[in-house]
Amino acid sequence: MRLSLALALALAGASCGRGSAAAPSASASGGSARPGGGTAWATYHGNFALDGVADAALPDAPERLWKVKVDGRVDSTPLAADGRIYVASAKGGLFCLDFSGKEVWRSSIAPDVFTSPPIVTDGLLILGTGKGVLRAYEVAGGREKWSYDVGGSVQGSPNRIDLPGGGKAVVAISQGDGCLHGVDLPTGKGLWKMPAVERCDGSAGASGDYIVMGSCASALHVYSAAKGEKLTDVPLGPDNQVAGGVALSGTQAFAGTRSGKLCAVDVAAAKILWTFAEGQGEAFATPAVTDRLVLYGADDGKVYAVDRVQGTKVWALDTGNRPTSPVVARDRVVVSSGGSLLLVDLATGRKLWSAPVSDDLTSPAVVGGMILVGGDDGTVTAYGRK
Repeated sequence: MRLSLALALALAGASCGRGSAAAPSASASGGSARPGGGTAWATYHGNFALDGVADAALPDAPERLWKVKVDGRVDSTPLAADGRIYVASAKGGLFCLDFSGKEVWRSSIAPDVFTSPPIVTDGLLILGTGKGVLRAYEVAGGREKWSYDVGGSVQGSPNRIDLPGGGKAVVAISQGDGCLHGVDLPTGKGLWKMPAVERCDGSAGASGDYIVMGSCASALHVYSAAKGEKLTDVPLGPDNQVAGGVALSGTQAFAGTRSGKLCAVDVAAAKILWTFAEGQGEAFATPAVTDRLVLYGADDGKVYAVDRVQGTKVWALDTGNRPTSPVVARDRVVVSSGGSLLLVDLATGRKLWSAPVSDDLTSPAVVGGMILVGGDDGTVTAYGRK
């Protein structure tokens, strides 16, 4: 997910970056970090680990399947689960579509607005608002089930964790101070609240034993998913504030920084594995992580593929604009840049296809063989094979 610069500043005020939240296949009813057959897209970056990987084959030249307009600019990546697509608009609207783009239901919280990307899990659509309220809606009809006061604007995506004994929780971050809250998923009752760390404009990744978030303190903050307590802080060095999402894979975490660097951290050992420093400008898109490569975009307009073990460049592609959080779909990379959608060969970085969609786009979702993207013109567009 990527908010436009103007919107981010309007929502966030001063920040350590632009204020942008970014924002394995997860099913809508479970807590697995890996997608179930490529048929779900539970967070703006696919799954709860935020690793941006989809088990789906894409055509070499996707065709536009449909394009629909909703009420208000779409700044958050559309989500999908159980044959339905969920869209939040900048005007505080929620929309449910079927896979043909037909509207199923809509809801609204106007005059309040949604400020975080949503998640869809366990039959609920959950997202934060400008008034600092985390709200959960039933996906069946859009009825609000519960709300929880976070005490400050929620800009990073909520996330989901499993608790000991079979419980389920949502975690959300208060943007202004970086407090991490644990909320009972079925009821919306608060479970715990961690002490403030520093302003946090981004999203926490959650996988296995860990919840990891970055902040304006130029550090990653590591929490226990089982106990809801902080385990450690990992300093990343000067000018390495993190205002985007943290992608997890096993015990490794990956995040872009204000200086344009990509940092790889072993959260179990609380140490930096490597830092890739070729990116220029800010790097607040969320990396995509495979078993061999880490892909991320920076404000120099390039998407970089970095060797996951060595931290060395494999390839770089100049997209011509500011790329969003990339997604890996088997041997392809899908990324939005400015108003265009691009398809790239994963092995070589060669651009295979591109299409203009809008003036500014969200990061893409990949559901089965379909690519979904939201636009600042208030549209949701689907590409795939006709």
